Amino acid sequence: MRDRANLQVTRRKMRDRSIALVLVGIVALLPPVAGMALIDGTVAGIPIPVLYVFIVWTALIVGAAALAPALQEQDETGTPGGSDETER
Repeated sequence: MRDRANLQVTRRKMRDRSIALVLVGIVALLPPVAGMALIDGTVAGIPIPVLYVFIVWTALIVGAAALAPALQEQDETGTPGGSDETER
């Protein structure tokens, strides 16, 4: 019974992390539209708003790549971490 409760908590944590990644991405991409688009300046010839959007985009891709294997294992086996446990 205790293993089943731990399994459910782990599944919820993984789901919450993936939802948090989406929400952080939405919030992080709102400032360039609202305020940073007004900043004049460049870094290495790249406008600051464009640089910011690509940095956030890259961070979101890295975050999704870090979460994907655990989520895929959970979907394939029904358990996080890839172990096959039978429910009683």
